[in-house]
Amino acid sequence: MKRYQFWLLIWLPWLALIVTVLVRKDAPFPWVFAINTLVLNLIAINIRRRQLGMNLTSTIKAMVPGVGYHEWRRLYFAKP
Repeated sequence: MKRYQFWLLIWLPWLALIVTVLVRKDAPFPWVFAINTLVLNLIAINIRRRQLGMNLTSTIKAMVPGVGYHEWRRLYFAKP
């Protein structure tokens, strides 16, 4: 997976969630859509981390702001 495909897989579900909430203010179950968005993001991150050969602890470091700058840079910007 190329990094631009990864970014697209990360941002498209969030964009769909934002548009759904803004357009349909009376959405019956927005929390189901939010959980689905989180699951899709975790799947994309897992695919990317396996492709880069990162272990689970370095991936968690990359996802926590201010903790793992080098891991974050590798996860989001490295060329496989």
